[in-house]
Amino acid sequence: MEHTYPLVEARNELGQLVNRVRHGHETIVISDYGTPAAALVPLDELAELRRLRDEADIAEAERRKADGGPVVTHETFMAELDAEDAQAAAS
Repeated sequence: MEHTYPLVEARNELGQLVNRVRHGHETIVISDYGTPAAALVPLDELAELRRLRDEADIAEAERRKADGGPVVTHETFMAELDAEDAQAAAS
């Protein structure tokens, strides 16, 4: 279940919200002036999100390699992905 709290309210109830996420496996969205700004998620869900992101990055690297793209360092590849994500988010 997901609930949204304004930043001021979340700050005042942080301990309670963390316990709800930890023990109740809830997701808490924190809004700033009505706009979602951050989230508290259970650690197992965060681990799953990271795993999925890593798998997607590996698949993209393999696709680019198969397409004959240039060989680049891991750091360069990740910087390219970050730049592409930022550009996609801006548009």
